[in-house]
Amino acid sequence: MASPPLLGPIALCTLVAADGAGLVAAYTGWLHQQVAASGALDGATASAIGQPQLAGNPSWLLQNAAGRTWLQVIECPLAPPRDHLATYGWLAMEVLVGDVDQLAASLADSPFELLRPAADLDLSEQIRACQARGPAGEILYLTQVKAPVPPFELPRCEAPVDHLFIPVLSTPSRELSLAQYAQLADRDGLCFDTRITVVNQARGFDLQRRHPVATLQLAGDSLLELDQIGGTVGTPQGICQGIACVAFACQRAAAGNSLPLQTGPFSGSAVSAHTGFAGEHYVLVHPQP
Repeated sequence: MASPPLLGPIALCTLVAADGAGLVAAYTGWLHQQVAASGALDGATASAIGQPQLAGNPSWLLQNAAGRTWLQVIECPLAPPRDHLATYGWLAMEVLVGDVDQLAASLADSPFELLRPAADLDLSEQIRACQARGPAGEILYLTQVKAPVPPFELPRCEAPVDHLFIPVLSTPSRELSLAQYAQLADRDGLCFDTRITVVNQARGFDLQRRHPVATLQLAGDSLLELDQIGGTVGTPQGICQGIACVAFACQRAAAGNSLPLQTGPFSGSAVSAHTGFAGEHYVLVHPQP
């Protein structure tokens, strides 16, 4: 049996919002999340996610109904918006849900803008998803997995809105981004072309247009998706609203630039901050030696 990937699962996703309390209210009121902790963001965590200037800002950790903490919200009132569908960097959070049709219907009068109705994916009719934009401009792929989809290892849903299991990256080169993460995971990825309907709609492309995509299987029944979309522009400089950073558990030994943390969501781990080929911020969360 092959050894598991050295990267994964997803440890935490960080959202930045001009109105952090409002964003938290949206996720707790409409997406079944709960506040696990709140308070000023500590300096070590701010540095770990590559945003040391956010130290001291209001922050919240959210968990699903099963008690899994997976989302961090940081308030930054001056952060400008970012169009996730038209810029490089983290494009979307693919979040596992129990009943996507029911959830999509419930968002009709919510702070979440439904961009595409629930539909079976081009990849497999066993995966059904809708796409929405959150209050901070973040894009969510709300995804129901109805049955196994080999060769992918996908999670079982344990909460109405469970957790982030596929971060989606917009990159100028799927090959170069894939090489970066594949080296960390010690695992080969898959490359193929597929429709990304929500992007096609937002960008005025033909809805049937296909784009070069890569996927990389990670540990913990999670994956990474890398989308190469023509005509995309660079990641804006500075802190923007939306998806700011994704943290991955990593079984590789902590490197020299890793810091052991005793506070915050990474307490008890050694972490290192990185910037990817597409300009995205990511964190490696290593076990303490």
